Amino acid sequence: MKININGIATQTIIGCYDYERNKEQEVLIDICIELYQSNWTKPDILETTVDYDGVVDFIRELVPNTSYNLLESLSEHISEKLLKQYPLIKVAHVVVAKPAICGIKAKHITVSHTKKRKFKVALALGSNDTLAMQQIISAIEILGEHVSDISIGRFYKTIPVGYTKQNDFINTALIGYVNLRPEELLGKIKVTEKLMGKHEVFANGPRSIDIDLILFDDLIYTHNFLTVPHKSMHLRDFVLKPLADVAGNWVHPVYNKTIATLLTEVGNTSIIGEVDYYK
Repeated sequence: MKININGIATQTIIGCYDYERNKEQEVLIDICIELYQSNWTKPDILETTVDYDGVVDFIRELVPNTSYNLLESLSEHISEKLLKQYPLIKVAHVVVAKPAICGIKAKHITVSHTKKRKFKVALALGSNDTLAMQQIISAIEILGEHVSDISIGRFYKTIPVGYTKQNDFINTALIGYVNLRPEELLGKIKVTEKLMGKHEVFANGPRSIDIDLILFDDLIYTHNFLTVPHKSMHLRDFVLKPLADVAGNWVHPVYNKTIATLLTEVGNTSIIGEVDYYK
């Protein structure tokens, strides 16, 4: 769902030259906002979208309190504030126009900036396939289509939990950034698992790939089959150990303890040792 609001007129201090710093100038602002997908069970109510009048009033109140030198800075500022003010906005595209540049040199100039909402996420990956390491690497490559700026923890060989008559596992964890909502990210994870041939015969049984959503920013959330933070993460050293490699200072929003601290509190260990991918 996209919403366009064009021609929001307001005034502010904008410009680099001395004469521009002493007098407000008119700016015209166009915005295009992309909303997160709604289930639209009740589409015809305001709660499923943003209040258009409210957005206009928000811009008109925000902009006069700025005093940037550059239109580039102003457009970026507006897009950032829109994401902060309206949680339903997934992408904010802002165009700022300044008419009558220096009075006579140009009719107007426009500068645009697009800002996508990003959430920091942590995922845990494991496999006890005969090609477990390759399975995990391939899964991370597929997830890279949806998760940006990925950092990957070390790889660890671990003993099976629950059902022990199976191959040892390889486990790791990653952190990155998404502009998806939790349910949307979970959907991408399930598609990735399916592409990687996941077929779980029984609980805690052999798995070609297993991908769990562990943390989603500082969100505490339960909906249908999704719970974040993952309800068992604080008990699993095979999750905490690789996650601590890349995000040891990340604070668990429920227990208010860092990943590094939670790792020290885990009793029994399932980790056999670190695995070097290049060997």
